[in-house]
Amino acid sequence: MKYITIVILSVAIIACSATKKSSSKKDEPKQSSVENKFDLSMYTKSFLVALEKERAGKSTENFVPSEKLINKYSIKKVNGTYTISGFIKINDSYQEKELTQLNIKTGSAVSNIVTVIITLESIDSFLLINGINYFEIGEKVEPKN
Repeated sequence: MKYITIVILSVAIIACSATKKSSSKKDEPKQSSVENKFDLSMYTKSFLVALEKERAGKSTENFVPSEKLINKYSIKKVNGTYTISGFIKINDSYQEKELTQLNIKTGSAVSNIVTVIITLESIDSFLLINGINYFEIGEKVEPKN
């Protein structure tokens, strides 16, 4: 199990390192008005824009995402709370307690990469945490037949 986790995180790290930073405006998703203190993947930016659009005018507490959003971004319902998983790239000022105070679960860590499960209620606060350099949500994977 540990070997599989290391392999998955290694692939994720390589994918992040190989991500092309495009200067083309048409390739970039519409910018979310949610503030963040660290870099985000393009897929994560798209998710935040879609989430913000659905939450417009609604309280983040007890927010229920649409089936379309759930299916597109692999949102899971855990113990009655909607969550999104991904990984963060941390730096020396990272403190896990800042995440746990927001009810964010941390998982496997390899070097400076840590897996996280974030409630949709705490996503805005999460984006303002110090000690993180990069965040990417997990992408939905469909097995090939």
